[in-house]
Amino acid sequence: MPCVRFNPNLALSAAQMRVVDKVAVEQFDLRIMQMMELAAYQMATLVRDIIPDFGTKRVLVVAGKGNNGGDAIASARHFINWGSRVTILAPEKLRDLANHHLELAEKMGVRLTHDMSSIETDIIIDGLLGYSLVGNVREPFKSWIETINKSKAMVFSYDIPSGLDPDDGSVHGVAVKADYTLTLAYPKKGLFVDKAQQYVGKLYLGDIGIPEIVYAKVKGKFPKINYQNPFRKALLVEIDN
Repeated sequence: MPCVRFNPNLALSAAQMRVVDKVAVEQFDLRIMQMMELAAYQMATLVRDIIPDFGTKRVLVVAGKGNNGGDAIASARHFINWGSRVTILAPEKLRDLANHHLELAEKMGVRLTHDMSSIETDIIIDGLLGYSLVGNVREPFKSWIETINKSKAMVFSYDIPSGLDPDDGSVHGVAVKADYTLTLAYPKKGLFVDKAQQYVGKLYLGDIGIPEIVYAKVKGKFPKINYQNPFRKALLVEIDN
């Protein structure tokens, strides 16, 4: 997998990333479902590259209610197809897109649970909370994150470790300590802060199909954005800062 040198000063804030997402969806008609599918494939590919015998492993997908959870749940289909034993831990009520992916996974025979206390696993996919978190992490997610951090499983986080602030790298009460973080579309500022490194682990970046021209559009609102396309060599890259 290519390693790309990235200047942390070019990373985006949560506010800037929200505008990028908004422009991509509203002006370019890029569907959230499309981006979820790409995010799911990128995570599954990353896990497969890092753990060659992953097909013999148990995978726990820990999903939140929204799009971050939808990304994680969608990845379960790839893990199942590639031979892994998969369990999904999720709240009882999910938003529409996350629920859609859950229904697909259940048709494939994935085990669904709402209780983490008795689960044994080799790999954890953290899709609980994304970059829009406000305030401290609440239950049951707080307890789930504490359990993840006590686990001996290898942990992969989507976009940003759940509970970590995307702007300053601070912890919202509790945060997942990931071995690997797959951030999506473009790196977020908080991932490069020194105090955040114990949570981020090794950092990777996955392309989810946002056109380069979107960043040029957003530059009108945020003139300091200096986008440099990190996907010239591959659609999944390791970040070297």
